[in-house]
Amino acid sequence: MSQDPGDRPDIRVRRTRAQLRSALLSLAGERGYQKVTVGDIAEHAMINRATFYRYYEDKDDLAADILVHAARSTGRSSPITGGPLDMTARIASGALLFDHIAQHDRLYRPLLAYPRSRRFLIRARSLLGDLVQERIDAVPKPAERLMPEEMVVTFAAELFLGMAAWWLENGTAHSSRQMSTWFTQFLFFGYFNVLGLDDLLPRPPHRPGP
Repeated sequence: MSQDPGDRPDIRVRRTRAQLRSALLSLAGERGYQKVTVGDIAEHAMINRATFYRYYEDKDDLAADILVHAARSTGRSSPITGGPLDMTARIASGALLFDHIAQHDRLYRPLLAYPRSRRFLIRARSLLGDLVQERIDAVPKPAERLMPEEMVVTFAAELFLGMAAWWLENGTAHSSRQMSTWFTQFLFFGYFNVLGLDDLLPRPPHRPGP
């Protein structure tokens, strides 16, 4: 699995992981993901294969790390502060992530679009789930959860992966900002909101005053 050796990765570890991410992005852009081997990645990053396997199980594991690294980087523009959510900032940060996917289409299309890579999806779902959990943990916890956190985390990760796959399969016909807007609306408000059917939702019962 793509875990840093030790609890706190040093500069050398971070540099090596960055070199490996850069190598796969570059090679996939040139040749297509399917034609890139672990040996190619190691050679391009100027490390040996044994070093590669210290950090990643295989190239799918590295690809998942690239996606989550991008999600973490773009998410910094919409931090969770515990106050009201800035939806404009969240849409903008999401658009950057969809931009990343479109820019590296030759990496992500073989992994996300049909037929999908099961190993990649399992790893990406897990890593994205960890990232979602971090953001949930950044806000005060209510006295009682209406839904298990594990279900929320899984849904959020699956929603993003599913939307990204659909986008790639349909030739990225919609803008990255539009995709981010739909993702944000669906994640935070549900599918009736995305479909413009808010008027069909039941209204909360009127609460008489004291």
